Amino acid sequence: MRIGLWGFLGVALLAACGGPTGGGSPDGPGDPGDVASVRLFDASGVELTFHMPLPAGDTIRVEVRMYAASGRHVTSVTGGEALDFGFTPTTLASSTPVAGQPLMRNVTPSAPPGTLGTLEVALHFPADASTKTFGPFDVLVH
Repeated sequence: MRIGLWGFLGVALLAACGGPTGGGSPDGPGDPGDVASVRLFDASGVELTFHMPLPAGDTIRVEVRMYAASGRHVTSVTGGEALDFGFTPTTLASSTPVAGQPLMRNVTPSAPPGTLGTLEVALHFPADASTKTFGPFDVLVH
């Protein structure tokens, strides 16, 4: 099969542009400054970023995934990270850390079904003593 010079250059250009993350960099570790956004997921991998349903009387596990501005999934940060959840109203729900999982929290609603509120996610980075806050994310007790 003959591609020709232009076909070869086109394939080379596409390969150089990278994959689905736009920058060609695979998912992996980064620095605190790389984290530009977060997305929320439940224990089964269902995304909760745009709506977090909290079943009354149940506890759900919420995972926070960090992303660079390019869309690359930042799997960990140099120097580690700590996670806090803040609910508005404060009586909406509470969260507790998951042992050995710095980007997961167990969330338990404390408001009655039908209560609407929001969640703010705070990431603390000991390496540079910075904190980044993301949200608000919509939360509804079901």
